[in-house]
Amino acid sequence: MTEEQVEIFLKLQPQIKSAYDEITLLSKKKPTEPLNKFKLKFINSMLNQANHILQNDYIPFPDEFEQFDVDDMPNNGDVVFILSHYLTSLEKLRCDNIKYQKHYYYWVIDGEVSTLKTSPPCIK
Repeated sequence: MTEEQVEIFLKLQPQIKSAYDEITLLSKKKPTEPLNKFKLKFINSMLNQANHILQNDYIPFPDEFEQFDVDDMPNNGDVVFILSHYLTSLEKLRCDNIKYQKHYYYWVIDGEVSTLKTSPPCIK
């Protein structure tokens, strides 16, 4: 990953996780209720950024899905489904771009181990 991709990742992953948590709560109450356009705008923006850093190797459904169609509003359950796959793909990307050295995990940036620490992998 490049330094720019890591910076985007560090901002984007918690945003997607927060949206996932919020929509999951809505989905538990009303899974088939459509998401509103306001939230969908932000979710699509996050998905576009995620697609940029995930590229074809990590995008969950590269041939079938890029973002939600605003003319065909997705329901809460659909959004939870997609966001969960994106979170898993982001973690897989992170795991493939970190290295353990001297008791810590560090990001690998442009093929070199950086000084930027990260948490241990969540996926083995």
